Order: sequence, then structure tokens, then C-alpha cells
Amino acid sequence: MYPPPYYHTTDRAQLKAFLQQHYFGLLLSNNGSISYTPLPFLFAWHSGSDKAYCHLARNNPQLAQLDSAEVCIVILGPHAFVAASCYSKQPAVSTWNFAMVELKGIARVLDNEQTLALVRQQEAHSAPAMAQSEAYQQQLVKAIAGVEISLTEVSGRFKLSQNKLLAEQQAVIRYLQQTEQPATVWQLMSAGD
Repeated sequence: MYPPPYYHTTDRAQLKAFLQQHYFGLLLSNNGSISYTPLPFLFAWHSGSDKAYCHLARNNPQLAQLDSAEVCIVILGPHAFVAASCYSKQPAVSTWNFAMVELKGIARVLDNEQTLALVRQQEAHSAPAMAQSEAYQQQLVKAIAGVEISLTEVSGRFKLSQNKLLAEQQAVIRYLQQTEQPATVWQLMSAGD
């Protein structure tokens, strides 16, 4: 779906807030053919040196092509069908509202010690009560490899009916609330109020 420029954003605060809630996406790389792996990501925001982190199984073929490679991360957020009946101007077409962030950068495969530190950090973020023995952690690190991505570009596309009249936006929100659509789309739309 081609989004016009008014759906595009590079607003750092908006993108960071989105990525705090939505951090599972695709790591894409291209070494003659496109490879991708669905992964959770951890982000570190430092002005001028933003980073993304993930880890892959060592037997994942994509891992062999990542060190020093240019990669792309695509994080898809909430999305929902919007019926044409929501719009006052007819005839109209149905559409899809969605939110996504695209991050580009250069990947670097981490060594075992760095990978273990990353896994501990991810567990502290996602499962703080989880404790694993040192022996198990050493086994784990032999099966995975961490990846650090130095981000060069972060942008988002938030197609949330911004180009519609306020009354039509409210009609879309009501429609999404009354259907089986993911609630998070209308919540994102309402956040701008």
C-alpha cells in the first residue's frame, strides 16, 4: 500500500513511543537473495548512535550474511480494515489503516560474551523474574549469536485517516470500536486528539 507523504514521519519521540509498545518485526538482509527472520528487538537511543539489538540461532542461514551488512528492520504495528461507509463523501473506497516503523543500519555479529549480556538484558526487559543458571546460560550462548545494528535511518508510516475530516475520523473510530477490528488502531487514532 503506497502511503502519500503526509503519512510519513521521522518524529523521534513518536517513533520511540511506538517501538516501546511494538518491537517484534522482521530483520531483512540481501546477499543475492532476500533473507528475513522474525525477531523481537531491543532498542538503545543515543543521539547520533542509535542501536537495535536482536539474536538469532547460530544455525540460521541469515546469520552468515549479517556481519558488516546493510540491513532493514520492519516493525508492523496495529492495522485494521476501514469500510467506505465511514466516509461522508460517496462514492468512497474501503481502505486499511496501519502503523509501521522501518529502521535501516549496519549489522555487527556479537561475540559470546556480548551475546550473553544482550540475552540477560532482553530477559530483564521481558521476564525480570526469570533466572537461569550460569551453566545453562553458557549452553544457550553456544546456540545463538547476538546482533547489534547501528541505525542510520528510522522512519514511520502512520496511516490513521489523518487526511479525513474530523467527523469522518470519529466515524472510523466508532466503526473500529463496533467491529472485531484490533482496538489498538482506534486507540492510536484517538491519541492524536
